[in-house]
Amino acid sequence: MITEKGIWKIREQEGKTLFQAVLAGDVCPQGPGTQADWSAILSPLSSFLGDAELRIVQWETPLAEQEAPIPKSGPNLNNSPESAELARAAGFHVALLANNHVGDHGPDAVLQTMEHLHRNGIRTVGAGRNLDEADRPLDFRAGGKTIRILNFCEHEFGTAEEDFPGSAPIRPFRNCRAIRKAAGEADFVIVALHGGHEYNPYPSPRLQELCREYADAGADLVFNCHTHCPEGIETHNGTPILYSPGNFYFPKHFGKNNLWQYGYLTKALFDGRGVHALAIEPYSFDAAHVTPLEGALREKFFRYLETLSGPLADPHRMQALFEAWSSRYGKNYFEGCVSALPENWKQTGDPDVIAQYLGFRNIFTCESHNDMVRCYLKLVEEKRLEEAGKLLPHIESLQRPEWLPNGENQTV
Repeated sequence: MITEKGIWKIREQEGKTLFQAVLAGDVCPQGPGTQADWSAILSPLSSFLGDAELRIVQWETPLAEQEAPIPKSGPNLNNSPESAELARAAGFHVALLANNHVGDHGPDAVLQTMEHLHRNGIRTVGAGRNLDEADRPLDFRAGGKTIRILNFCEHEFGTAEEDFPGSAPIRPFRNCRAIRKAAGEADFVIVALHGGHEYNPYPSPRLQELCREYADAGADLVFNCHTHCPEGIETHNGTPILYSPGNFYFPKHFGKNNLWQYGYLTKALFDGRGVHALAIEPYSFDAAHVTPLEGALREKFFRYLETLSGPLADPHRMQALFEAWSSRYGKNYFEGCVSALPENWKQTGDPDVIAQYLGFRNIFTCESHNDMVRCYLKLVEEKRLEEAGKLLPHIESLQRPEWLPNGENQTV
């Protein structure tokens, strides 16, 4: 239950709060060359951000000095190098770079992105010159303690290889070994990952299991991004897991979906044992401001977040919700890839054919896409598509919650 002050209690506090860590969702500031007064955009949240000793943001865009879009399925994002000033203006200490866009303009842009953030005083984690460097955790000191941050993403496009720059991919066994090592060497461990199904208000059973495994391996806090909509929070064996805070500031594709411009900042309060409480700050954004929700709208958002969090403790309900999602969106993804194949699809040396293959490639290599399509095909095999789809109206109601202002309450 979230209190009127926006506090999500994990357990009773033991001793004093040693430090506070703010976690912010996906950021993609503007298009190339766009200038903005970042301080003015973020000023409404300055009090919430300002008293945290550690501030972390999911940086969802490369900062390529010259665009060179890689072949991929999905958009190639980019922002001007000056956009890194937003992170500095907000006072963020750490930018998470393990995501499906940091490599959108090739290996040089990955390194340029890191360089421009570093020049603005922002440390980075989750990307590097090669796989070992991308995997490397980041240590941060706050409250007299060492906090080790690890950052991983699903296998879409732009992931690092042994001798190729990119983002750190999710590899559960290797990741858990790194988390156990971190738990033995640092005082606290934060694991951030980037994955899931866009616009789905619930995580998949596989993603939920993965986050819980990270918690059991020794993470004191697990934080996921990517869905571009809020998802719920749970506590697993004493470790809080945030499944998605939604976008933090992403006006480049403003209006793409009705919850696109809503999310929540989370401030984790650490005592000597770990996180004893979360402070939740819901907001909306447009191109000019990121603004906290107030009054009745704020209260409705808290109740909405509790609704999203409720089923997380029920594995049967979570499986049914995932099957409902897959019955429609797994079908759309699979059939879209099949229909896009040209007649000469066997001509794998043809650049146009290769481009059409990338959607299929993403089905097999991206964990969440693979989950969804496998689930859809199994529902077809078992002749359960119609049965599974009965929960779709419930999911749609959460995609267009009643508290959205008029004009935004539309079906995705």
